[in-house]
Amino acid sequence: MLLTGTGRLAPAGLSPWALVVRDGRIAWVGHPRDAPDDEAIDLGSALVTPGLVDSHTHPVFAGDRSDEAAARLEGVPYAEGGILRTVRDTREADDATLERLVEGRLRASLAAGTTTVECKSGYGLSLDEEVRHLRIIGRVAGRLPIRVVRTFLGAHAVPAGMAIGEFTAHVADDMIPAVAAEGLADFVDVFADAGFFDLDATERIGRAAFAAGLGLRLHADQLALTGTAELGVRLGAASVDHLEQLDDEGVRAVAASSTVATLLPAPALVMRDRLPPGRALLDAGAMVALASDANAGTFGTFGAMPLVVGLGATLLGMTVAEALTAATSGGARALRCDDLGVVRPGAAADLVAWDAEHEGAFALRLGSVRPSRVWIAGEEVDLSG
Repeated sequence: MLLTGTGRLAPAGLSPWALVVRDGRIAWVGHPRDAPDDEAIDLGSALVTPGLVDSHTHPVFAGDRSDEAAARLEGVPYAEGGILRTVRDTREADDATLERLVEGRLRASLAAGTTTVECKSGYGLSLDEEVRHLRIIGRVAGRLPIRVVRTFLGAHAVPAGMAIGEFTAHVADDMIPAVAAEGLADFVDVFADAGFFDLDATERIGRAAFAAGLGLRLHADQLALTGTAELGVRLGAASVDHLEQLDDEGVRAVAASSTVATLLPAPALVMRDRLPPGRALLDAGAMVALASDANAGTFGTFGAMPLVVGLGATLLGMTVAEALTAATSGGARALRCDDLGVVRPGAAADLVAWDAEHEGAFALRLGSVRPSRVWIAGEEVDLSG
Protein backbone atom coordinates (compact mmCIF):
# COMPACT_ATOMS: atom_id res chain seq x y z
CA MET A 1 0.00 0.00 0.00
CA LEU A 2 1.28 3.45 -0.97
CA LEU A 3 0.00 6.51 0.87
CA THR A 4 0.80 10.03 -0.31
CA GLY A 5 -0.10 13.53 0.72
CA THR A 6 0.58 17.18 0.04
CA GLY A 7 -0.13 18.08 3.65
CA ARG A 8 2.03 17.46 6.71
CA LEU A 9 3.33 14.16 8.02
CA ALA A 10 3.75 15.08 11.68
CA PRO A 11 5.41 15.50 14.09
CA ALA A 12 8.39 15.55 11.71
CA GLY A 13 6.62 18.06 9.45
CA LEU A 14 7.51 16.32 6.17
CA SER A 15 5.55 17.76 3.20
CA PRO A 16 4.84 16.51 0.60
CA TRP A 17 5.35 12.94 1.65
CA ALA A 18 4.81 9.31 0.72
CA LEU A 19 5.08 6.02 2.58
CA VAL A 20 4.83 2.37 1.71
CA VAL A 21 3.15 -0.20 3.95
CA ARG A 22 3.90 -3.91 3.67
CA ASP A 23 2.78 -6.70 6.00
CA GLY A 24 1.38 -4.25 8.53
CA ARG A 25 4.57 -2.23 8.83
CA ILE A 26 6.02 0.89 7.29
CA ALA A 27 8.52 -0.19 4.65
CA TRP A 28 9.61 3.20 3.30
CA VAL A 29 9.10 6.94 3.95
CA GLY A 30 10.18 9.75 1.68
CA HIS A 31 9.33 12.27 -1.05
CA PRO A 32 6.60 11.28 -3.53
CA ARG A 33 8.99 11.64 -6.47
CA ASP A 34 11.04 8.75 -5.04
CA ALA A 35 8.06 6.52 -4.26
CA PRO A 36 7.51 3.22 -6.05
CA ASP A 37 5.29 3.35 -9.11
CA ASP A 38 2.25 1.89 -7.33
CA GLU A 39 -1.34 3.03 -7.25
CA ALA A 40 -1.47 5.51 -4.38
CA ILE A 41 -4.07 6.45 -1.82
CA ASP A 42 -3.87 10.23 -1.98
CA LEU A 43 -4.72 11.88 1.35
CA GLY A 44 -4.38 15.36 -0.09
CA SER A 45 -3.73 18.16 2.38
CA ALA A 46 -4.79 16.16 5.46
CA LEU A 47 -2.53 16.12 8.50
CA VAL A 48 -1.24 12.58 9.01
CA THR A 49 0.30 11.35 12.27
CA PRO A 50 1.12 8.09 13.98
CA GLY A 51 -1.83 6.65 15.85
CA LEU A 52 -2.19 8.21 19.29
CA VAL A 53 -1.12 6.09 22.25
CA ASP A 54 -3.13 6.53 25.46
CA SER A 55 -0.88 4.94 28.05
CA HIS A 56 -3.02 5.48 31.17
CA THR A 57 -6.75 4.64 31.38
CA HIS A 58 -9.18 2.95 33.80
CA PRO A 59 -12.03 1.63 31.60
CA VAL A 60 -13.51 -1.17 33.73
CA PHE A 61 -16.08 0.44 35.99
CA ALA A 62 -19.79 0.85 36.51
CA GLY A 63 -21.72 3.60 38.25
CA ASP A 64 -21.53 7.37 38.17
CA ARG A 65 -19.57 9.75 40.39
CA SER A 66 -20.37 13.06 38.74
CA ASP A 67 -22.00 14.20 41.99
CA GLU A 68 -18.71 13.55 43.72
CA ALA A 69 -16.84 15.57 41.09
CA ALA A 70 -19.20 18.49 41.69
CA ALA A 71 -18.65 18.23 45.45
CA ARG A 72 -14.90 18.16 45.00
CA LEU A 73 -15.10 21.35 42.92
CA GLU A 74 -16.84 22.88 45.92
CA GLY A 75 -13.81 22.04 48.06
CA VAL A 76 -14.24 18.46 49.26
CA PRO A 77 -10.74 16.85 49.31
CA TYR A 78 -10.08 13.99 46.90
CA ALA A 79 -9.11 11.67 49.77
CA GLU A 80 -12.75 11.80 50.85
CA GLY A 81 -13.89 10.65 47.44
CA GLY A 82 -15.08 7.32 46.22
CA ILE A 83 -12.80 4.72 44.64
CA LEU A 84 -14.49 2.31 47.04
CA ARG A 85 -17.88 3.57 45.84
CA THR A 86 -16.93 2.63 42.27
CA VAL A 87 -15.62 -0.72 43.53
CA ARG A 88 -19.04 -1.47 45.01
CA ASP A 89 -20.91 -0.49 41.83
CA THR A 90 -18.50 -2.40 39.61
CA ARG A 91 -18.66 -5.56 41.69
CA GLU A 92 -22.45 -5.46 41.36
CA ALA A 93 -22.33 -5.25 37.55
CA ASP A 94 -22.44 -8.49 35.55
CA ASP A 95 -19.93 -9.39 32.86
CA ALA A 96 -22.20 -8.39 29.98
CA THR A 97 -22.72 -4.93 31.44
CA LEU A 98 -19.02 -4.34 32.04
CA GLU A 99 -18.11 -5.64 28.59
CA ARG A 100 -20.60 -3.25 27.00
CA LEU A 101 -19.20 -0.33 28.97
CA VAL A 102 -15.58 -1.18 28.21
CA GLU A 103 -16.29 -1.70 24.52
CA GLY A 104 -18.03 1.66 24.27
CA ARG A 105 -15.10 3.40 25.93
CA LEU A 106 -12.53 1.76 23.69
CA ARG A 107 -14.58 2.48 20.58
CA ALA A 108 -14.71 6.15 21.62
CA SER A 109 -10.94 6.14 21.97
CA LEU A 110 -10.49 4.59 18.54
CA ALA A 111 -12.88 7.05 16.92
CA ALA A 112 -10.72 9.86 18.32
CA GLY A 113 -7.50 8.57 16.73
CA THR A 114 -6.14 6.40 19.54
CA THR A 115 -4.74 3.17 18.12
CA THR A 116 -3.12 1.83 21.30
CA VAL A 117 -4.61 2.08 24.78
CA GLU A 118 -3.41 0.88 28.17
CA CYS A 119 -6.29 -0.51 30.23
CA LYS A 120 -6.05 -0.90 34.01
CA SER A 121 -8.09 -2.99 36.36
CA GLY A 122 -8.36 -1.57 39.87
CA TYR A 123 -12.05 -1.30 40.71
CA GLY A 124 -12.23 -4.88 41.98
CA LEU A 125 -9.79 -4.98 44.93
CA SER A 126 -10.18 -8.73 45.37
CA LEU A 127 -8.50 -11.54 43.50
CA ASP A 128 -11.68 -12.82 41.89
CA GLU A 129 -12.85 -9.37 40.83
CA GLU A 130 -9.50 -8.16 39.53
CA VAL A 131 -9.12 -11.34 37.49
CA ARG A 132 -12.68 -10.92 36.19
CA HIS A 133 -11.95 -7.36 35.05
CA LEU A 134 -8.70 -8.26 33.33
CA ARG A 135 -10.45 -11.08 31.50
CA ILE A 136 -13.17 -8.68 30.41
CA ILE A 137 -10.55 -6.30 28.98
CA GLY A 138 -9.04 -9.23 27.10
CA ARG A 139 -12.35 -10.35 25.63
CA VAL A 140 -13.26 -6.85 24.48
CA ALA A 141 -9.79 -6.31 23.03
CA GLY A 142 -10.15 -9.54 21.09
CA ARG A 143 -13.07 -8.19 19.07
CA LEU A 144 -11.78 -4.68 18.39
CA PRO A 145 -8.93 -3.57 16.12
CA ILE A 146 -7.43 -1.22 18.73
CA ARG A 147 -4.22 -2.41 20.40
CA VAL A 148 -4.67 -3.02 24.15
CA VAL A 149 -2.05 -3.31 26.89
CA ARG A 150 -3.40 -4.62 30.20
CA THR A 151 -2.25 -3.41 33.63
CA PHE A 152 -3.15 -4.98 36.98
CA LEU A 153 -3.95 -2.23 39.50
CA GLY A 154 -5.00 -4.32 42.48
CA ALA A 155 -3.26 -1.75 44.72
CA HIS A 156 -5.66 1.06 43.82
CA ALA A 157 -7.07 1.48 47.33
CA VAL A 158 -7.25 -0.54 50.55
CA PRO A 159 -10.57 -2.36 50.93
CA ALA A 160 -12.68 -1.50 53.96
CA GLY A 161 -11.79 -3.59 56.98
CA MET A 162 -8.25 -4.43 55.86
CA ALA A 163 -4.97 -2.95 57.08
CA ILE A 164 -2.56 -1.66 54.45
CA GLY A 165 0.08 -4.25 55.38
CA GLU A 166 -2.38 -7.11 55.15
CA PHE A 167 -3.69 -5.98 51.76
CA THR A 168 -0.21 -5.25 50.42
CA ALA A 169 0.84 -8.80 51.27
CA HIS A 170 -2.29 -10.16 49.56
CA VAL A 171 -1.55 -8.16 46.38
CA ALA A 172 2.12 -9.14 46.32
CA ASP A 173 1.89 -12.76 47.40
CA ASP A 174 -1.45 -13.92 46.02
CA MET A 175 -2.88 -11.59 43.39
CA ILE A 176 0.19 -10.85 41.27
CA PRO A 177 1.25 -14.51 40.91
CA ALA A 178 -2.31 -15.47 39.92
CA VAL A 179 -2.54 -12.68 37.33
CA ALA A 180 0.86 -13.55 35.89
CA ALA A 181 0.15 -17.29 35.76
CA GLU A 182 -2.89 -16.67 33.58
CA GLY A 183 -1.14 -14.09 31.39
CA LEU A 184 -3.74 -11.46 32.19
CA ALA A 185 -1.51 -8.40 32.36
CA ASP A 186 1.70 -6.91 31.04
CA PHE A 187 2.22 -4.50 33.94
CA VAL A 188 1.44 -3.94 37.61
CA ASP A 189 0.51 -0.47 38.87
CA VAL A 190 0.25 1.01 42.37
CA PHE A 191 -1.60 4.11 43.52
CA ALA A 192 1.32 5.32 45.62
CA ASP A 193 0.26 8.53 47.33
CA ALA A 194 -0.76 10.12 50.59
CA GLY A 195 -3.67 8.20 52.04
CA PHE A 196 -3.16 5.22 49.74
CA PHE A 197 0.00 3.07 49.41
CA ASP A 198 3.25 4.23 51.02
CA LEU A 199 6.76 3.69 49.70
CA ASP A 200 7.35 0.43 51.58
CA ALA A 201 4.13 -1.08 50.28
CA THR A 202 4.83 0.17 46.78
CA GLU A 203 8.32 -1.31 46.75
CA ARG A 204 7.08 -4.68 47.98
CA ILE A 205 4.42 -4.80 45.24
CA GLY A 206 6.89 -3.61 42.62
CA ARG A 207 9.40 -6.29 43.46
CA ALA A 208 6.66 -8.90 43.36
CA ALA A 209 5.72 -7.69 39.88
CA PHE A 210 9.28 -8.11 38.62
CA ALA A 211 9.57 -11.53 40.25
CA ALA A 212 6.45 -12.59 38.33
CA GLY A 213 7.87 -11.32 35.04
CA LEU A 214 5.63 -8.26 34.81
CA GLY A 215 6.56 -4.63 34.23
CA LEU A 216 5.88 -1.82 36.69
CA ARG A 217 4.16 1.53 36.40
CA LEU A 218 3.28 3.84 39.28
CA HIS A 219 0.77 6.54 40.14
CA ALA A 220 3.35 8.95 41.57
CA ASP A 221 3.38 12.29 43.39
CA GLN A 222 -0.13 13.29 42.36
CA LEU A 223 -1.65 14.41 45.66
CA ALA A 224 1.54 14.93 47.68
CA LEU A 225 5.28 14.85 47.18
CA THR A 226 6.09 11.35 48.45
CA GLY A 227 9.26 10.37 46.61
CA THR A 228 7.41 7.78 44.55
CA ALA A 229 8.92 9.00 41.28
CA GLU A 230 12.44 8.46 42.63
CA LEU A 231 11.39 5.02 43.93
CA GLY A 232 10.07 4.18 40.48
CA VAL A 233 13.38 5.19 38.95
CA ARG A 234 15.31 3.04 41.43
CA LEU A 235 13.08 0.05 40.76
CA GLY A 236 13.25 0.46 36.99
CA ALA A 237 9.56 1.28 36.46
CA ALA A 238 8.51 1.75 32.85
CA SER A 239 6.55 4.86 33.76
CA VAL A 240 5.75 7.16 36.66
CA ASP A 241 2.42 8.89 36.11
CA HIS A 242 0.74 12.13 37.23
CA LEU A 243 3.72 13.95 38.89
CA GLU A 244 1.78 17.12 39.72
CA GLN A 245 3.78 17.58 42.94
CA LEU A 246 7.17 16.60 41.50
CA ASP A 247 10.04 18.82 42.67
CA ASP A 248 13.35 19.70 41.01
CA GLU A 249 15.10 16.70 42.55
CA GLY A 250 12.44 14.39 41.20
CA VAL A 251 12.67 15.98 37.76
CA ARG A 252 16.42 15.33 37.69
CA ALA A 253 15.99 11.74 38.85
CA VAL A 254 13.45 10.91 36.15
CA ALA A 255 15.46 12.70 33.46
CA ALA A 256 18.56 10.67 34.30
CA SER A 257 16.70 7.38 33.89
CA SER A 258 14.88 5.32 31.27
CA THR A 259 11.61 5.72 33.20
CA VAL A 260 9.01 7.71 31.26
CA ALA A 261 7.25 10.66 32.89
CA THR A 262 3.59 10.25 31.95
CA LEU A 263 1.65 13.49 32.40
CA LEU A 264 -2.15 13.61 32.77
CA PRO A 265 -3.23 17.26 32.42
CA ALA A 266 -6.99 16.68 32.15
CA PRO A 267 -7.58 15.27 35.67
CA ALA A 268 -5.11 17.81 37.05
CA LEU A 269 -7.42 20.53 35.75
CA VAL A 270 -10.46 18.88 37.29
CA MET A 271 -8.63 18.51 40.61
CA ARG A 272 -7.73 22.23 40.59
CA ASP A 273 -4.27 21.47 41.90
CA ARG A 274 -0.80 21.96 40.44
CA LEU A 275 -0.11 21.03 36.85
CA PRO A 276 2.69 18.54 36.17
CA PRO A 277 6.05 20.14 35.29
CA GLY A 278 6.10 19.27 31.60
CA ARG A 279 8.50 21.98 30.48
CA ALA A 280 10.96 21.28 33.27
CA LEU A 281 10.98 17.56 32.49
CA LEU A 282 11.57 18.13 28.78
CA ASP A 283 14.30 20.69 29.41
CA ALA A 284 16.02 18.22 31.74
CA GLY A 285 15.99 15.56 29.02
CA ALA A 286 13.24 13.29 30.34
CA MET A 287 11.16 11.13 28.03
CA VAL A 288 7.62 12.48 28.45
CA ALA A 289 4.28 10.89 27.60
CA LEU A 290 0.82 12.43 27.60
CA ALA A 291 -2.22 10.31 28.46
CA SER A 292 -5.86 10.82 29.35
CA ASP A 293 -6.32 9.03 32.70
CA ALA A 294 -9.95 8.49 31.68
CA ASN A 295 -11.49 7.01 34.82
CA ALA A 296 -14.52 6.86 37.08
CA GLY A 297 -13.83 9.77 39.38
CA THR A 298 -11.52 12.55 38.19
CA PHE A 299 -11.80 12.67 34.39
CA GLY A 300 -14.54 10.70 32.71
CA THR A 301 -13.97 11.23 28.98
CA PHE A 302 -12.78 8.39 26.79
CA GLY A 303 -11.67 9.55 23.36
CA ALA A 304 -10.00 12.65 24.78
CA MET A 305 -6.47 12.28 23.44
CA PRO A 306 -6.81 15.16 20.90
CA LEU A 307 -7.76 17.35 23.86
CA VAL A 308 -4.83 16.02 25.88
CA VAL A 309 -2.42 16.98 23.09
CA GLY A 310 -3.90 20.47 23.11
CA LEU A 311 -3.64 20.74 26.89
CA GLY A 312 -0.01 19.67 26.76
CA ALA A 313 0.71 22.44 24.26
CA THR A 314 -1.36 25.18 25.90
CA LEU A 315 -0.96 24.48 29.62
CA LEU A 316 2.21 22.46 30.15
CA GLY A 317 4.61 24.67 28.23
CA MET A 318 5.14 22.16 25.43
CA THR A 319 5.28 22.94 21.74
CA VAL A 320 2.61 21.25 19.64
CA ALA A 321 5.27 18.97 18.14
CA GLU A 322 6.46 18.01 21.64
CA ALA A 323 2.91 17.35 22.79
CA LEU A 324 2.13 15.22 19.75
CA THR A 325 5.36 13.28 20.22
CA ALA A 326 4.45 12.72 23.88
CA ALA A 327 1.03 11.39 22.84
CA THR A 328 2.53 9.00 20.29
CA SER A 329 6.10 7.77 20.71
CA GLY A 330 6.21 8.93 24.35
CA GLY A 331 3.18 6.84 25.22
CA ALA A 332 4.61 3.91 23.29
CA ARG A 333 7.86 4.15 25.26
CA ALA A 334 5.84 4.20 28.49
CA LEU A 335 4.33 0.89 27.39
CA ARG A 336 7.69 -0.50 26.23
CA CYS A 337 6.33 -0.68 22.67
CA ASP A 338 9.04 1.14 20.77
CA ASP A 339 7.74 0.19 17.32
CA LEU A 340 4.48 2.09 17.90
CA GLY A 341 3.80 5.81 17.77
CA VAL A 342 6.42 6.59 15.13
CA VAL A 343 6.60 6.90 11.35
CA ARG A 344 9.77 5.16 10.23
CA PRO A 345 10.71 2.02 8.33
CA GLY A 346 10.07 -1.06 10.43
CA ALA A 347 7.48 0.58 12.67
CA ALA A 348 3.89 -0.61 12.89
CA ALA A 349 1.69 1.05 10.26
CA ASP A 350 -0.68 2.66 12.76
CA LEU A 351 -1.64 5.96 11.11
CA VAL A 352 -4.29 8.64 11.39
CA ALA A 353 -5.40 11.13 8.74
CA TRP A 354 -6.99 14.08 10.54
CA ASP A 355 -9.63 16.56 9.50
CA ALA A 356 -6.97 19.27 9.75
CA GLU A 357 -4.03 20.59 7.74
CA HIS A 358 -1.54 21.27 10.56
CA GLU A 359 -0.73 19.79 13.95
CA GLY A 360 -1.47 23.19 15.48
CA ALA A 361 -5.14 22.22 15.16
CA PHE A 362 -4.79 20.14 18.33
CA ALA A 363 -4.05 23.27 20.33
CA LEU A 364 -6.38 25.54 18.39
CA ARG A 365 -9.43 23.30 18.56
CA LEU A 366 -8.77 21.77 22.01
CA GLY A 367 -10.26 18.36 21.41
CA SER A 368 -12.55 18.87 18.45
CA VAL A 369 -10.10 17.82 15.71
CA ARG A 370 -11.19 14.34 14.59
CA PRO A 371 -9.82 11.62 12.33
CA SER A 372 -11.07 11.17 8.79
CA ARG A 373 -9.29 7.80 8.33
CA VAL A 374 -7.39 5.40 10.62
CA TRP A 375 -5.13 2.44 9.86
CA ILE A 376 -3.89 -0.13 12.40
CA ALA A 377 -1.20 -2.53 11.21
CA GLY A 378 -1.86 -1.27 7.70
CA GLU A 379 -5.57 -2.16 7.78
CA GLU A 380 -8.08 0.65 7.55
CA VAL A 381 -10.47 0.81 10.50
CA ASP A 382 -14.20 1.35 10.06
CA LEU A 383 -14.95 4.41 12.20
CA SER A 384 -18.72 4.34 11.59
CA GLY A 385 -19.41 1.86 14.39
